[in-house]
Amino acid sequence: MKTSRVPFLKRKILWIPLGIAVLVLAWDRILSSEFVRPYTESGAEYYFYNMKDRVLNTMKKETDAKKPEQKTLTFFGTSHMGEFSLTEFEKNSPGLIVYNLSGPSAPYSFHNFTLEKLISKKIPLDYAILEYYPDSGTDFANRYPLRYSYDLPFFLRYWNIFSTNEWDSFLKARVFRTSVFPPRFKEAFARLKNPFEVKKLLYIRNILINESDKFKGGIPNTLLANTPEDQLGSESDRIFNESYKNYRSSKVQEFFLRNFLETSRKNGIKVVLWTPLLYSKFSDKVRSAAFFQEWIRMRDSLVKEYPETLVLDMEDYRDKMKCQKFIDPHHLSGGCYAEPTRYLIEFLQEKGNLPKP
Repeated sequence: MKTSRVPFLKRKILWIPLGIAVLVLAWDRILSSEFVRPYTESGAEYYFYNMKDRVLNTMKKETDAKKPEQKTLTFFGTSHMGEFSLTEFEKNSPGLIVYNLSGPSAPYSFHNFTLEKLISKKIPLDYAILEYYPDSGTDFANRYPLRYSYDLPFFLRYWNIFSTNEWDSFLKARVFRTSVFPPRFKEAFARLKNPFEVKKLLYIRNILINESDKFKGGIPNTLLANTPEDQLGSESDRIFNESYKNYRSSKVQEFFLRNFLETSRKNGIKVVLWTPLLYSKFSDKVRSAAFFQEWIRMRDSLVKEYPETLVLDMEDYRDKMKCQKFIDPHHLSGGCYAEPTRYLIEFLQEKGNLPKP
């Protein structure tokens, strides 16, 4: 077609906004490219979310070849769940195949997303260990997967559930990749001056990917942190004041929490609502708050609605736990996770029909 036949192309002034748009998108792709990102990234959250497709591919290959008597278990949670011990699972329940689809601060909408992908790939699942803690039930918890994870078909399926702000964040991340990988020029300048920092970041990133591949989604850390009690106490006060004084649950995440249970019921998946063990002082502050009492009431209501759902609250095991060293008020040291792993196995053997070896 001749350009003279297209009225738009006759008006050269209209090429200016088009040229600016092309230039903006080009710079957006350059500044968010894999070549530039090591100089500007400030966290590893993207990689934790991005690695889940690798875990799903591993699940598909392994479960296609599994024996009929073998059972499959998957964790759906936050960083509270990254430390579970595969060694303990192999020792105490060798017929159980374990995977981890948890993500940093992951909300229930993300767990629905990964559960639906798992089901669509026809991956069999017997047990879903779903973290039940208020942090996953806020709008703020959705900040990472909105940028790093969801796809358009998922959003369209639940178009009337997600808020306008969530739609805006999701679409912006798909069009402008610098909203996912912001160009931090101060960090870039510092790393250009010190190339060792870039090598260190790439080294850590590769370790995360390799560890996730090795431990099927988990990133266990067997070290025993020895954070002093007085530091844990002051951190408990700070975190509670910053994160929980104005706590607001999300109706969007409440919908996806119920939807996870409904989807699991339809597919014959046994769900365990698992609540992590926190540092004692921090746990006391959280559990005495009004929002947490409401959270417990909602859990009771969910169990009535879905009576096949099991509840495992690690606070009930505090007196039995010999190892209670904490990295921070939120996180039990990875070196302590052999005990919670054993308690989970025993719980499933007693209440979830998990065969004993």
